[in-house]
Amino acid sequence: MMIVAAVAAIIAIGGVGYYVMSKDDNKSSNSSATPSSPAGTSSQSNKISDEDAAKATAKAHFALVYQKKTSEAYQVTCQEFKDLSSYETFQTTLDSGNFYTIDLSAIEYTSAEVRNDQAIISGPIGPLQPGTNLQVSLLKKNGQWCVYGYEAKQSQ
Repeated sequence: MMIVAAVAAIIAIGGVGYYVMSKDDNKSSNSSATPSSPAGTSSQSNKISDEDAAKATAKAHFALVYQKKTSEAYQVTCQEFKDLSSYETFQTTLDSGNFYTIDLSAIEYTSAEVRNDQAIISGPIGPLQPGTNLQVSLLKKNGQWCVYGYEAKQSQ
């Protein structure tokens, strides 16, 4: 339960609740990559879908948190997150929660919505918090995904 409170604190600090998913544009993840390209001949950005890249960014962020590499984890967040939450506040929130004892990078994201350079991915936190998913919001800036925020939500 402590992790839910800590995640909720980051949400309040980072303004995670605010994101816009435009319904007007049906631009989807990188599905236009050429399927006829043999493996190894296209660049890495063409081989990995936006969904997979967003999931990898979230996993990398939480791996850094679990390893107590707070500064590096903060750098993977979006500028919008940093504008709302100072590094000191981010560090204090992580220190006061169970972020260093639970490896959130191991979460398997079972749901993903990606469009307009925005993504929301979610997956179950684990058996100690049944029915609770970690929802991560990400933005794509200059071709790179960054963490916009995250929260624990009861699954429906």
